[in-house]
Amino acid sequence: MHERQDVNRLAGNASTMTRKRTDGDDEGDGVVGLSTDAAAAAIVAAGPERDPETVRSVLDHVTDGDRVTREGIEETVSDTSKVLATAETRTELGEMALDDARDTAEGVADLDLVRGRLDRYETTLDEVTTRVRELGSELQRVSNPEDDPDDLYESVMGLRRVASGAQDVQQRADELQLDIEDFETWLTTPERRQSALEEDVDAVAEALEAIAPGDDPDAETWVDAVLRAELTGLLVADVRAELDDHRQLNAWDDADGEWVDAIERRLDEIDARAQELADDLAATARPTWRDQYGDRIDAFRATLESVDPPVPWGEVRAELDRARSLDEAYPQSA
Repeated sequence: MHERQDVNRLAGNASTMTRKRTDGDDEGDGVVGLSTDAAAAAIVAAGPERDPETVRSVLDHVTDGDRVTREGIEETVSDTSKVLATAETRTELGEMALDDARDTAEGVADLDLVRGRLDRYETTLDEVTTRVRELGSELQRVSNPEDDPDDLYESVMGLRRVASGAQDVQQRADELQLDIEDFETWLTTPERRQSALEEDVDAVAEALEAIAPGDDPDAETWVDAVLRAELTGLLVADVRAELDDHRQLNAWDDADGEWVDAIERRLDEIDARAQELADDLAATARPTWRDQYGDRIDAFRATLESVDPPVPWGEVRAELDRARSLDEAYPQSA
């Protein structure tokens, strides 16, 4: 990438760039050569809103002994450049991993299960790539400060922002690469796909069994149980929506697909159990509860029915939280 070449060039030229602005500026209002306390006082005088302790802490990055030095500035620029170059390298590795994953997925990339994952990885890659470019631009902007209290202080603050941002980018790029590698393992290993889907079904079954309002629930407990029972239907539908894709993946790599049929039978059993629970909850409801909370339950059910897989579970969870908060109006008026 061109950005890395720019970063490496900047790292190599850090000393020259800094000296160009600071040579001959030892007199007057300059900061280079001052003690840390004197430099901090000059910077605070130039910007009274600045906290003296924060200023001294920032200056620690460009001091040698107890004085602000050109060498300290140069070293900070060089170190920041290296951190950013590392982040860019990790981003490039993520890009290569995604290219490999696309090659691996050739032939099944149109399946929702596969395309959805590849699209998410591409979105993340675009975000970190854009962030690397932004940080590179900021690094160039702050790497050549005037020997002036305001300019030097803002430069060091900018270098700290770049270093912190680069570390965040590196972490996201590393996580992206691991996610992509995990995806490739899932895609090419039928047993892994089976295990992952069975875990999802187990989680749905456990969520259903956890709905236990008891023999004599109060109104709040009853409403909460009804809402969670309604949610079970969407959980089952979300898993069902993946079954056809799993069948096609099994055909793609010549794997035995009987386990998909077994999971479908389990989902039928969960649906039947959910209906039994719904009937039990209806039987235990008091007339006043239906009058008071019936509209709330109907509105939540209608919201769930409007959701299509793949389900945006964060939004659904937020909707459940609103519906179960009996002290607040639901559905909320526009």
